This record gives sequence, C-alpha cells and structure tokens, in this order.
Amino acid sequence: MKSFRIILSLLALSTWLNAYALDSELSLEDLMNIEVTSISKNEESSFTAASAIYVITEEEIKNKGAQNLAEALRGVPGVQVSRRTNNSWEVSIRGFDNLYSNKLLILIDGRTVYTPIFSGTYWNFTNYPVSDIERIEVIRGPGASIWGSNAVNGVINITSKHTKDTIGGFSKLEYGEDFQQAYLRIGESLNEEKTLNLRAYAQLQKYDTLNPGQQTKNSQQNDDWDHLQGGFRLDYDITSKDALRVSADAYSVDQVTYNAINNNGFYEDSDATGYNLSLDYTKQITSDEKFHSLIYYDFYDFNQDLTTNTYVQSWNFEFDYHFSPIKNHNITVGAGTRIYRSQVKDPSGQLRMYPENETTQNYSFFIQDKITLQPDRWTLTLGSKFEEHDYSGFEYQPTARLAFTPNRKNTLWLAASRAVRTPNRYEHNSNLFFGSAIGNHDVDSETVETYEAGYRVLATEKLSFDFTVFYNDYSDLITSKVEAGNDPIINASTAESYGFEVSSNYLVTTDWQLKLSYSYFDFDLDQQDGTSDFLASENVTAQHQASAYSFYKLTNALQWDVTAYYQDSKNPSLNSTNTPSNSPFIKLDSKVTWTCSPKLEVYLMGQNLWDSSTSETVYYLENPRTFLMGLNYRF
Repeated sequence: MKSFRIILSLLALSTWLNAYALDSELSLEDLMNIEVTSISKNEESSFTAASAIYVITEEEIKNKGAQNLAEALRGVPGVQVSRRTNNSWEVSIRGFDNLYSNKLLILIDGRTVYTPIFSGTYWNFTNYPVSDIERIEVIRGPGASIWGSNAVNGVINITSKHTKDTIGGFSKLEYGEDFQQAYLRIGESLNEEKTLNLRAYAQLQKYDTLNPGQQTKNSQQNDDWDHLQGGFRLDYDITSKDALRVSADAYSVDQVTYNAINNNGFYEDSDATGYNLSLDYTKQITSDEKFHSLIYYDFYDFNQDLTTNTYVQSWNFEFDYHFSPIKNHNITVGAGTRIYRSQVKDPSGQLRMYPENETTQNYSFFIQDKITLQPDRWTLTLGSKFEEHDYSGFEYQPTARLAFTPNRKNTLWLAASRAVRTPNRYEHNSNLFFGSAIGNHDVDSETVETYEAGYRVLATEKLSFDFTVFYNDYSDLITSKVEAGNDPIINASTAESYGFEVSSNYLVTTDWQLKLSYSYFDFDLDQQDGTSDFLASENVTAQHQASAYSFYKLTNALQWDVTAYYQDSKNPSLNSTNTPSNSPFIKLDSKVTWTCSPKLEVYLMGQNLWDSSTSETVYYLENPRTFLMGLNYRF
C-alpha cells in the first residue's frame, strides 16, 4: 500500500514539473464569466453575481469520469457527496447531510426533482445522462426568493445541451468490476433551416454488488442496482425570438436496498418506474423584455418489498416575465401552481398514512428588481417569493443582495435571505415515522435566516480565487417529542451554522488546469428537553472538506485527469452512547484518455485508489477500490 502511494505521488510530481515548464497565454476570463440563470431566471455573469455560485462545465464532468449526477457534484465547495452503497448517495449543501436531505432543491431544465413524501430527492431515480449535460449551476445558500420553499441551503440547477449541439450519433460503453454502462444518443435536424432539432437517447447502467468491506467482515454487501432510462428533447426555433422545447424521460429501476437504523440494518428488494414530460416556451420580445412559461408532468411508482409502496404525480404550471420599465431597473415577476397527488401504503403495516391517498396544491408569486446603482460597478437586488401551501399556509421568502465590481478583476458581494422548508407527508400525517414518531397536522415550516459575503478575484490572467463566508440561523426545526407509546413530530429545535468556502482555478499552461477547494463548516443544535435529535443530528456533516482536480493534456491524443477529495469524519449524535462514526478519508480517482481519432476515445479509470476501501458515511458498508475501461464513439 505504501509503495502504491509513493508511485502515485511521483507520477503527480513529474506531471507538475513537466507542465510547469511550459508557457501559456490562456486567460481565465471566459471561464469566470460563464452566463448563469439560476440566480434570477435571467442570464447574468457568474463572476459579478451576488451569490455563492459554482458552475460545473460539461468538460469538467467528462474529465472527472462521473457516471451519474451525484458523483458529478463531488468537489464543489460547500457541497458534501457521500456514497452510502452502490445505489444510494447523501448530497447536501452546508449541513443536514442525509440520504433524505430536505433543505436542497434539485432542478433539471427547470423541472423540480422532488418528492413531497420526505421533501427530498431520490438520487438513484434521478439519473439523467451526464453526457447530455451542458452545465450544472450550484448555488450555496438560499435560492427561495426565486425558486420557492425547500431551496433553503442551496439549489442545484442542471441544464441539458441544446439539440443543435448534439447532431449526429454518440455512444458510450463502460465496463468495470462492479459497474457496466451502455449509452446511445441520436441527434437529427428535421428541416432544412435547422430550426427544428431532435435528440433521443437510451441508457442502461448496471451496478453489481460491491466486494466485501471491512465493516462487513465475512458477509457481502448486497446493493445491486439496474437502471434503464430513455428519452428525447425537441427544440424548435419558431422565429428568431420564439423558442419551444419539448422533452420527456422514462426510467425503470431494480435494486437491492440496505436500510440502516442506528447499528441495525436489513436488505430489501425494490423497484421503481417513472416518467416526465415538459413543455417550455420562451419569447424574447425586446432586448429588455422576455416572457417564459414552463409546464410539466412528473410521475413515479416506488415499491419496496418490506416497507413502503408509494406513487407520486405532480403537475406544474408557471410563467415569468422580465422587463425594464424605467432606467436602471430590471424587474422579473412570476407566478405558478403545483399539484401533488400521492399514495403511500406499507405492506408490513408498520407505517400508515392517513389518508393513504392525498392531493395537495401550492400557489406562488415572486417579484425581483435588479437595480443598477452605478453602471458596471454597483448593483442592488431586492425580491421575494410568496407562497400558499396546504400544510403550512402563507410563506414569504425575501432576499437583498448587493454587488460591487470596481473593475473586471474583482467582485465583492453581500446577501441576506430568508427561506423555509415546508412539512412533508410523513411529518404531517403519518402514523409511524422512523420507528416511533407520528405525524402532526399542526407542524409548521422550518425557517432559516442566512447572511453571506463573498469576494471573487482574477489575481492574474491564469489564477482566480472565490471566497465565501456565511452564517445560518435556523428556527422551528422539526423533531419529535419523546413520549411513552409514540413520539409526536413538533417544531422544537433551533440551530446555528457558520463557515467559509474557498476555491481557486489555475491555468498553469495551455495543457494543464488545476482546481482546488476547501470548506469549513460548524453546526450547533439547540434542542428542547424531552425531544429527539434524530431528524436534525448535530454532527452528520463533516467539518472539513477539500478537493483537488488536475486536468492535464499530455499530448494531442493523450490526457491524464486526477481528482482527489478529503472528507473529515462524521459522528452524528442520535441519543445513543454507542453511536458509530466514520473515519476521515481520501478518495483518489485517476483517468487516462486516449483520443484515437476524431470519432473514437478510449479510457481507463481507477477509483478509490488511496485505500483499498473507504467508508464515506456512518452505518453503511465500505466502497472498495475499483477499475473500469470505457470508450466514446461518435458517428
């Protein structure tokens, strides 16, 4: 093991010396000024934005060798990604790390990937092909003034490629010790003007049971996962100012799930099917005036052999209108409604929902004004979203953001925001929740007030830095009251969290890029006497995280990419004297890609190279070192 690490270190050192000897005139400005839409629903520069935003480009996703969305998010400052098993991940931003992280909003082309059952995301269902992603915009901190409730600690907005950028055929094959993938995409122009373009895809991913880890001793981790998905996207530029997008996806999942409560766990077979359909229309009326609307339908049916069977249907209707009524004021207004119809059944009888079938609806309206106080220097953004929910009633979520850009190389910004996390079905009307807690119709929304400050600097034409500090004040956190017989869910806890995030981007040469990041996070939970902290544990998020990427083009045909992640230990407090913790770990991945021709690429990748196996979260089994080979073919 020691010799293996020495070899890796020497290889990295030789890469550094060889690349550093080269010269480069490449500027970072294009990378830093990527246009983003997650902050205001309008295009703006990521460098001058008054928000902690990080953009994952399609090239970065490819170089990482990410096989799914969760893995593509690794290394973003402030974002914690922990792989539990072959088919489950914990993804969180700034705390409350859990499989069912409920203070994070995920969007795919504007469609909310969310279940009202537990206010979170099934990452094993959300498996959009990474080869079709243009970029992923990650906002750390509240985005509720635009996106609404549950955008509490962050927003992850996934934007797929336009069909005009995927004309032709593309296929990917990957084979590894515990993972196989086959992916096929076909893109065509349907008219001579090339204003009507279609893309269709199919993807099959198979994750085999992992090898035994240290925690499993003589038993084998049983976590198979088969995921079949297909879909299409149609883009029609009706005129130079009118654009229509129609997209749909369908998937089928078959898996074995390991469920862990404290030190005990059990396996169960489960399967899921789902599909969605979206209709998106944009009209650019003038350079300062734009109308946009989005309609979508989403459905999934999730069946677990030993626990719950659920299905959820959702309908969404929304629009937004951007205009500039007077000089220096750019206003965006929008409104929408979302309807959820869900059913929850438990064959074991351990979890009952009253009623089993339920339909809920929420209404929303938002307004935001981006005010130019001094052209090209000072901007002030004021706005709020207002919502009416069946469970929690009226909610307001305002923000104020100030940005100062003294020159093209520096941006300073401040922000203050309020956001809420609305109750979910389990918390509102379940009879038995997580072993003993029961739902409460009087439970209210969780609330956070967040204060942030940031600084971005283009230190040289090759080196940039991004700093953010934050403070979160949580109130009405949902927990359960410990009583004989059953524990009602109540709003009884408060918490504070604070920390900072720093990242850098260094274009060492035209052939070598380095990206580094570090995050510090501290969390203090204040719970009421006689309540359980199971739903809001104090130490579920690592205090220290760091990442390093090295993307190096060895020759015109050969590229070597290395990604390294460090995560501090996690030791959740669950009112237990023998609560386990996982040790700090380093995850080291390396990928070598050979471009054989303009049409063909082949690559080899090793994952978890630092140790023979790693445990990324408590209770769950270890992930072993693995290797895979793959190819990309264009036709």
